[in-house]
Parts: sequence; C-alpha cells; structure tokens
Amino acid sequence: MVPERLNGTVFLSGTRILYVGPLVATRRHAHHATQIIIAPQGLSIEDGAGGRIHAVAAVIPPRLLHSHGACAHAALLFLDGDDLASRGLSRHAEPRCETWGRDSIDVSVPRDPTPEMARALMASIFAALDLRQPPEPRHPAARRMCAYLDGADDVDLASLSQEAGLSPRQMRHAFARDVGLPMRAYLRWKRLRRAVAAVEAGASLSAAAISAGFADSAHLSRVFREQFGITPTQGLTAVTWRTLD
Repeated sequence: MVPERLNGTVFLSGTRILYVGPLVATRRHAHHATQIIIAPQGLSIEDGAGGRIHAVAAVIPPRLLHSHGACAHAALLFLDGDDLASRGLSRHAEPRCETWGRDSIDVSVPRDPTPEMARALMASIFAALDLRQPPEPRHPAARRMCAYLDGADDVDLASLSQEAGLSPRQMRHAFARDVGLPMRAYLRWKRLRRAVAAVEAGASLSAAAISAGFADSAHLSRVFREQFGITPTQGLTAVTWRTLD
C-alpha cells in the first residue's frame, strides 16, 4: 500500500539527493534538477503537454514540466541543475516524455538501504548512463553570479552586476542563457534547498521557511508544490535522513 507521505530514506550528498522508498503521486511541476527515476514495477510519467509513458527507469531533464504516479518502491535521484552530471545529461534534452525512458538501465533498488548501499546504487545509476559528453561551458560571469547567489537571501542587482563585470541587462541575459533560469527563479530554488537542509537538521517547516528566506510556511509550501508537485508535509516530514558526505 502506498502511503500519503514519502516515508523512505533520503540520502544527501552535496548537489545530489537520493530517495529510496514508496512514491506518492505528484501534480505537474518543474524544478532546477535532473530527476532520475528507477521503479522496478514501472511508473506512469507525464510531460507538460499531456504525453504519457510507463517506464521502469527514466531521466527527466531539469526545468521541464512533469508528473508521476504512485508506486510501492522506487529510487529517485535528484541532480541539482548546477551539478556537472545534470548539465551533461540535459545537453540534448527534449520536453517530450517519450525521450525520457531508460528501461535499458538494469539497477536493483534495495529495500532498506544503508549509506554504503546508497553510494553503490548511485554509482550503478551513473555507470548505466552515458555521462561521457561534458556539459556546455558556462560564461565566467555566470559562474561568479551563481557563487554570489548561493549565499544571498536578497538580490542586490548593483552588487551582482559589479561581481559579474557586466551591465545589469547583460548580466540577466548571460545568467538565463547559461543557467537556464532567471535569477529570481534561481534564488527561489536555492532558498528551497536551504529549507530542505534546515528540516533535515531538525527544524520545523515554519522555522525552516523563515531561516531560508521565505515569508512564512505558507510561502514555502506554495513554492515546494510548484517545484515538486507535493506539499512539504508529504515530502519532508516522514522520511529518514542520512548524509553521505
């Protein structure tokens, strides 16, 4: 029986998050991460245009609308959009879910994974994917802007423009082109990552929202649903947290 909340185990490793356990159905959503799904019994996946596939394994590119059904046991691996592997996988990504299936991937998903099993699972997934093609290089200014925004709660366009060495207009264009998101959306994603880290450290959803720069827990909940298709209560409050680093 599939629960109403995710109640498996979340393994954190830098720009990568691995979840192993039952999945709840999601609404259509999009996030700044490549999402790799391994569902041994198969899973229904939809794209933003109403296309649908039933797949045992799939690679969903970042920033594309999608949703998936529920299943009793699966693995989800999220690679932040800044992760080199994520950028490499998304080089020739298409928005049609027919191109996302990777049923040739033959990876076993353990039931009660230890950290060692989680590392081995991630290694098996990467070994089964074609990661030989490097990502497109980012403009040095885009790299400087990302580094600035990683530690920023509010965007000071003048400071950011000076940091990037570009005019505000050039800065916004270069950032959106190389990163794939407008700066405001990128900052929202980083705040969401900080909120997840705060919950993992033991904070309540309300405290996590404030510490990450959201107005309140309702604001966090709205952004979380937009990015993951479920509520923070469904996604964060019943899982077991483990750190791999």
